[in-house]
Amino acid sequence: MSLQVFLQAQLTGANEFLAAENSAGGDQLQDLAGRCAWLNLYCEVLPRALLSELKLSRMLLGSSSAEQFLLVLAEEDIPRARDLLTRAAEAVSKLSGNTLRLLWASTENLGAWPVARKRLDDAMAAYGSTPLSSTEAASVLEPFNPLVKEEASGYFQSFAEGLTSAKAVGWSRENPAQLLWDGGDYSWPLTEQPGADNDTVLFPRRIALNDAGERASAYELAQRADGTAQWGVLIGDVDQFDSQLRRVGTIEEHIHLSVLFRDFFAGELSLLCTLPDFWRKVTVLYCAGDGFAVMGSWDALLALARELQRLFERFAEQNLQGASHLEGKSMSMALALAPEENSAPPSVYANAAEALRQAKTAESGSFYLFGRILEPKRLADAEELKSSLIHLVREFGYSPDYIQDLASIYREASSSRSSRRKAARIDKPWRIYMRLARVIPQSRGKELTNLRKDVIASLIGKRTTALKLRPSGRVGLEWARLAIGSKS
Repeated sequence: MSLQVFLQAQLTGANEFLAAENSAGGDQLQDLAGRCAWLNLYCEVLPRALLSELKLSRMLLGSSSAEQFLLVLAEEDIPRARDLLTRAAEAVSKLSGNTLRLLWASTENLGAWPVARKRLDDAMAAYGSTPLSSTEAASVLEPFNPLVKEEASGYFQSFAEGLTSAKAVGWSRENPAQLLWDGGDYSWPLTEQPGADNDTVLFPRRIALNDAGERASAYELAQRADGTAQWGVLIGDVDQFDSQLRRVGTIEEHIHLSVLFRDFFAGELSLLCTLPDFWRKVTVLYCAGDGFAVMGSWDALLALARELQRLFERFAEQNLQGASHLEGKSMSMALALAPEENSAPPSVYANAAEALRQAKTAESGSFYLFGRILEPKRLADAEELKSSLIHLVREFGYSPDYIQDLASIYREASSSRSSRRKAARIDKPWRIYMRLARVIPQSRGKELTNLRKDVIASLIGKRTTALKLRPSGRVGLEWARLAIGSKS
């Protein structure tokens, strides 16, 4: 009887791959959409293609999602699997302009799963730390060829064209890095329903369309926003998901947890983006096993983030209730708005990815929004301030410009922190209060007076002995500005 072997593979460099702008010309959004679709599918397709090439049952596929997969093979199948993965790794590196690396490792099914998992992790770490290994050195030392980049860009744009109508995704031996719609040596039906078997590939497709039935451009998405016409990219990622996977005691638990999180994001995004508030405003870019990326109108993205946060908290409570640790129980998010309507989508995606990194570094479960990092529970404070400010403008005739005046106090306080001499002066409680009072003058009306007090309390808190500008206040100001359609 042959020995069972675990084979794990993953793609690294996803953010650099998606943030790469197309310098060869063409539609930047179409290029990004093609890259996202390809990245969504490649680690779903490649393990199925490998099993088909080895003429093995698809039941040997343990788990798969964007960027990683796990297989169970026989010892004698490893050499052939290694040859195919080596060819695929070289092709992936070439197709992505050396931004992506396909890494893999294998170990015998001996001992408890935590022991086998550690051997896999150690082998993957060793492989990942040797970029000039024998399988990749040749491609790294090849002279730069601009035609290769043009061909890759053309491939991703054409791949995006068939995104909405494709019924199956295929793979061919001749081009092991390029996926095909409805073709190839092997193909698998696409499904948007989680829980399907290994004969189908899970692929959530939710694309906001224009009146012509084509993918809505970034400009069109911005025009559909309520208030200021602006679009952006929203990214989310489960905190310390790898640590959560390392805690499980069996391979069955590992597979169950991987599939559970993948199906959550795929299923919830597919459902949410069919609701009236989102279906014409939000396009799903990318859906991984522990995160997602979407683009759309700023107001729809903010509402989508809040709903996903609520659903994830309920999901974690139901499925991780027996775990005493915090890993995998929270999700950090970041929303990056396009500086201009014609900003390149890859650059906005890069800003969102960097903002997410900052949020995850600050604290688990944080939300990077409008230049500030907030705890999710503080978002309600920002929304309350936003509602109060809009009420002042629409019901009591305040000029929208006063929101800019309030925001200027934050800018002054932020710039003064760079100077020790001015820091003490700007942080004096009575100075902050006086500045706010001048922007929102006193009124004799009881309702307006109470509303004025609520706005000031939302900005600096209620403790008169330790007044300070609150991050949620800055978010609320920006939120209100966008909601009433005021320009920055």
